[in-house]
This record gives sequence, C-alpha cells and structure tokens, in this order.
Amino acid sequence: MATETTGVRGIGHSVKRVEDDRFIRGRGNYVEDVVLPNMLHMAILRSPLAHARIKSIDTSRAAAVPGVVAVVTGELMAQHKLAWMPTMSGDTQAVLATDKVRFQGQEVAAVIAEDRYVAKDALELIDVDYEPLPPLVDPYEALKPGAPVIRDEKEGQTDNHIYHWEHGDRAATDRAFAEADKVVDLHTFYPRCHPAPLETCGIVADVNPATGKCTLYMTSQAPHAHRTVFALVAGIPEQKIRIISPDIGGGFGNKVPVYPGYVVATAASLLIGRPVKWIEDRTENLISTGYARDFHMTGKLAVKDGKISGLYVKVLSDNGAFFADAQPSKFRAGLFHIVTGSYDIPAAFCEADGVYTNKAPGGVAYRCSFRVTEASYMIERLVQNTAYELGVDPVDFRLDNFIQPEQFPYKSVMGWEYDSGDYPAAMDKALEAIGYRDFRKEQEEARKEGRLLGIGVASFTEVVGAGPGKDYDILGLRMFDSAELRIHPTGKAILKLGVKSQGQGHETTFA
Repeated sequence: MATETTGVRGIGHSVKRVEDDRFIRGRGNYVEDVVLPNMLHMAILRSPLAHARIKSIDTSRAAAVPGVVAVVTGELMAQHKLAWMPTMSGDTQAVLATDKVRFQGQEVAAVIAEDRYVAKDALELIDVDYEPLPPLVDPYEALKPGAPVIRDEKEGQTDNHIYHWEHGDRAATDRAFAEADKVVDLHTFYPRCHPAPLETCGIVADVNPATGKCTLYMTSQAPHAHRTVFALVAGIPEQKIRIISPDIGGGFGNKVPVYPGYVVATAASLLIGRPVKWIEDRTENLISTGYARDFHMTGKLAVKDGKISGLYVKVLSDNGAFFADAQPSKFRAGLFHIVTGSYDIPAAFCEADGVYTNKAPGGVAYRCSFRVTEASYMIERLVQNTAYELGVDPVDFRLDNFIQPEQFPYKSVMGWEYDSGDYPAAMDKALEAIGYRDFRKEQEEARKEGRLLGIGVASFTEVVGAGPGKDYDILGLRMFDSAELRIHPTGKAILKLGVKSQGQGHETTFA
C-alpha cells in the first residue's frame, strides 16, 4: 500500500511531491469526475465554416430524439439576453451564433440530454442553412479597404480594426534613429500557439431554482475572475455564485477565458432546474480554445558608438473573431512594452494595432504572460541580428548593453521598475557552464572543415503576473495575490491562498 511521502525538506534538498500520492493511485478529482444527482449532459454543435451567414436553424429532428431534454440556439439565448457575453478585454463574444458564424468551430447550438452519447448523436440531426461569406485569415488583408466586415453587428464598426495602442517617447526615439551610426531592421511573425493541456475544458453547472444559488465546478485557472464574469453575464449576484475548481490537468493559459460552453451549461441548468455537465472533446479544444501569439512584428534598433541608442517596434495583432485576450485593462497589447528587456536603452517607442479575422479568438496561452514572450522574442532577435551586422560576438554585444548592477533599482524608459539584478554575472555563469569561449574556437575550426556548429544566445527579463493592484486590473478586478495563515491551538494550520494550481506542485511548495 502506498504511504504518504516524508523526508528532509528545505532549500538544497530534493522534495517528493505531496500531491502525487493521490494522483498515482488514480484518486485525483477532476471536473470529469464530478457526478451530481439528476445530472444532464450537453454537447455543442460547431460551425464547419469560417465565415457564413446563418439563414435558418431547424432543431426539430434533434428535439424528437428520445432522451433529449432541450435544444438550445442563439435565438433562445437571445430571449434571455444571453446570446452575447463580455470578454476579458472589454469586447463582446457570441455565446451561440445568431446572425452569422465568424470562425470555424464557433458554437452554433447545444443539445441537453440524459446521456452524453444521446446529446452527441442528436447534434447530427440539427439542420443549419449557411450562406458562405469570404473568410479573412490574414490581418493585412482584413485591413484593406473594402474587406468584408467581420463584426458587422457592432454599432459603428465599419472595418476590421479593433484598437491602436502606443507606449514610449516617439520624439526621443525618432531623434535616436536620426543620430544613429547603424540601424538594423527586422520583420518577424510569431505564429499562433495552442496550449493543448491533457485535460480539455469542462463544467458542471448546478443552479438551484429555489435559492437562486449557483455552484459551478469548472476547469478554471482564475475562479475569482470567472465568478465576476458570470455575475456580469447572467445577472446573478456575485455572492450567490460559488466556483469550485478541482484538480486541473494542465492549463497553460487555456483555462483563463470564459468559454461559451460554460455559459450555455449554466443557462441550461438555470432554465431546466437540473445540473448540466459539459466536457469538450479534443477536436473542440483544438479548434476553438483561447490561443496566443499571432503577432506580426516589425522592429528597428538604433546603435551609436557600439551602444543601443533607440528601439522602435510596431505590432499587428491578429485577435481572431473576438477581442478576448485576458490582460490589464489599460493595456491593449498586454505588457508588450517590457520589450526593452534586459538592456539599458535610452529611447524606445512601441505601437500596436489589433485586427479582427475569421479565426478563433485569442487568449493568454502558452506562457504568454500578457504578451511578454512576444516582446522578449522581438528584442532578442533584434539584438542578435544587430551583433551579426556589426560583426561582434552576440554575447559581448549583450554584455556591453545590459543594465549594469550599479544602475539598480532601475527605471526603464517604458516605465518599468527593475528592483535588482546582475545580468553580466548571470551571463558569465552561463558562459562558464557551457564553455562558451572554447566552443567558439571549436566552431571556428569546424567551419574550416566545412562543418557548421551553431550557438544560440538569449537573455530576457520577464514580467510574471501584473501588479501592484493599484495600477493593474482586469474588468475592474484589481490584480493581486493573497494569502492567509491561521494557526490553531491544536498546532494545526490552515493556509488560504489566492492562486490555483494546474499541476505545478503548489501543494508541495506550500507544505
């Protein structure tokens, strides 16, 4: 029989994971494991087309299947003012399509049944008459005059442009480039990324019609934020909503957005008066989940006397059919302005434009950290290319331009406060660990023999999360972490935390 793990703990000691005892015995508790009395099952019909007008939906054959309790369409959701919901970025997103579909895989209808297999089978009996429209999958094409307007339901929306956002000192940056000895240009595309957690998204919605209280078992990385969003969408007072996020089988940002399936299941439970369970399959997760990246970036680096004197970056962000990124409200492109990275750059300016296309909406997936990964990729590619064009070692160029230890605490021209660091020392340790200087000599000898050896170098500063709360919010929710520790007279302790594990080992860390 397996026993609880014990052993020496503390810094410098290998620690066995506390939570693994239950996981390896198959005793994890996921949303799929939640079974409530009288529970129904839901399946979602998705659009096979990326852009099409819905002429009609006939649900009569599906509704007649034995075991089907209800068939839900956008028209029915609209009757309860639930056809659209707010996104984390202040846009709106269709819960179930009413006028047209805007990406392949968009939610069109849902079947609620006594059995999940009955619900799935009934989907095939829903007849949807589509009028295909020209799809737009390239943001540059989407911005051209005369391009089909994807979000034509929005009042005053005459094109596919979402936002323009900029940060930094344009005038100082222009001067730096005018006075530069060398300017290096780079255009790069950071393509879409799918998080692909082992566990897909799901919910068990249990709305008590007698009390009006709503209990939601969800695959949620952000249960507190989700509670607020559900209150906004459903009109249920926040104190009557309880979100339980059990074990999560991987998140990677995939489980931050509020998906239409969550809303439909909750609405169905409210209207029918029984718990409703929805677990998406792998295909659904692949075609409709919250993606990341899709940034088309153009950057320029100015160099004077061997030092970086200016940085300019322009971003075209492909946000898909709905602007659904989760990010601090006052920043349209997340925290991309960390783009100066680990370098002491005296002048910098970045600007971004968001565009609607006929793709699934974006999110904060994988290691997006509010667009910091894209920013780090941009500056490191620029620094590397600049070193090549100057004919200097990429490591030496970085060492010459790092923020120096004596400059800390350091405030960047983009407004970021760096409290401490020693980037040259960190780089030196890495170089020593891999024998970098010897490797360069080996590389030189190999090239004489016609062999190619490559060496990649990168050094970046990452913003993890966003704070302090007085400066950052999402949908009015201040962004902060919290903890409460209570020591009882028995010697036992209760630790309450504002973080949610998705498999990283939080229980081990805090134990």
